[in-house]
Amino acid sequence: MDGEQAARWAAAQEGVPVGADLVAAALRQLRFLAAVDRRRWLYDEGPLLDRAIRRYKACWLPLLDKHTKGVVVDGPLVVPLDCEWIWHCHRLNPVQYIRDCKKVYGRILNNNNVESSTQTKSTLESEKVWKELYPEEPFELLFTRTFDTAVDVNPAGAEEDITYDLVSAVKRQSSFYYQVGTPTMHDPRFLQEALARYKAFLYLIKMNQEKGLQRFRVPTYDVDLLWHTHQLHPITYRNDMVKLLGKVLEHDDTDADRSEGKKLDVGFTETTEQFESTFGVRYWKAGCMYRGNVPSPVTSTPQTFSAEVGTGSYICKAQKDLNALDVTVVELYLQIVDIKNLPSAVQKENVYVRFAKNQSDMFISDGGRLDISTVTGKNTGVCLQCEPTGELILAVMVDQLSKKPEPIGKVSFPLHDLTGPDSKLSFEKWFELKAHGGHAASPPVSLRVAASATVPSSAQKVFTMVRMEPFSLKSCLLPHSIKDQNTGSWTRFVNDCGTELIRLQIR
Repeated sequence: MDGEQAARWAAAQEGVPVGADLVAAALRQLRFLAAVDRRRWLYDEGPLLDRAIRRYKACWLPLLDKHTKGVVVDGPLVVPLDCEWIWHCHRLNPVQYIRDCKKVYGRILNNNNVESSTQTKSTLESEKVWKELYPEEPFELLFTRTFDTAVDVNPAGAEEDITYDLVSAVKRQSSFYYQVGTPTMHDPRFLQEALARYKAFLYLIKMNQEKGLQRFRVPTYDVDLLWHTHQLHPITYRNDMVKLLGKVLEHDDTDADRSEGKKLDVGFTETTEQFESTFGVRYWKAGCMYRGNVPSPVTSTPQTFSAEVGTGSYICKAQKDLNALDVTVVELYLQIVDIKNLPSAVQKENVYVRFAKNQSDMFISDGGRLDISTVTGKNTGVCLQCEPTGELILAVMVDQLSKKPEPIGKVSFPLHDLTGPDSKLSFEKWFELKAHGGHAASPPVSLRVAASATVPSSAQKVFTMVRMEPFSLKSCLLPHSIKDQNTGSWTRFVNDCGTELIRLQIR
């Protein structure tokens, strides 16, 4: 980051207005999205989602209208979970939400003094008011069967007047929690950095607007989480955007095709280039990128075990075996940004970097290769998983066509500096190389490294259930030659942890 880039970054942090505590609100949003994700009927098109939408239009919005005109409960008004989900998706099209609110109610219905059912300790006051207004409609929907039928509610104007396709809006948002529901996204350090990046993202949009440029800017998922959080405060978002841009900034979530050359891919590449050239900060970052398609939900019926198997002592023993398999992992994004002070005989285009750990690692065996690129906006880094222990070693190599690659020098840094509780989970800085052989230079060769990491978390475990075959005496019979060789010996059977399960003596 040079002087001009630092000045632009400071201007973004100081000049982009944000009138809400987005870090705290983002944490609340993540808890809410997790609750919705456990009620997957709120994702699926059908009668249950249709009922939630009708309840939102005909029950929640009229109640919210009353609440914004005057206090209807002592304390915050609690919104039912299904209504909050539809309200959530509606507000993520801020221009449409403002238009619909003004059309039906004459003003924007804000989120002031409203509380999620996932945050409150008691819903009694809100339930009481709800029951008075809608005696035939329950406050919360507790669907346990897909064939539950909806209760008719009396529309209060909004049902016919709001024509926005909320079913499609729900579909577009149904995969978002998978992308952001990670331990890293819940880390306050990470969210503070995300807020700074969100302000920088908005600053780019302002720059383009001032130059009369129409550019499709694509956020990373940390930025998008903060953007969503901002939009969930309708009046605050409107005021902040009008102050910054003179209008309400739209949130276009209709493009989902990530194929090369398509609008989303091109927009992200251009955003990366502009972000890095404007601020001198890496746009790609561990924990912020697309995680792939949402895995298919498990539909098979779980295996039922007998009561004998499920005894307390057996469960405790199994838990100990599982704990023995626990491994901590981080996702690491590593990029070599530049190199300087190379020996005069060494051409920069022939130089690359080998990375490895200084100790054994379950996820990294032989390390890998990294090219050096000073081109902004181009992803030349590597994303990998590793244990957050030991040191990462970077060895600078010279590729010689007629000879074996020769090392110039190396540098290492403890992964704890990147992933520890006092770290910012990212850095970009110069490292002086420890010279190798006769390549000592003055000044020393230096390597500029950009690195980011996720919060350390337990690695995923994959278990396979094996259906046991019926016991057969024949399966225990061994050839005479083997029986003769092992007369009187014991055979032990162990699990993958080495714990003995059974012992047999052959006679």
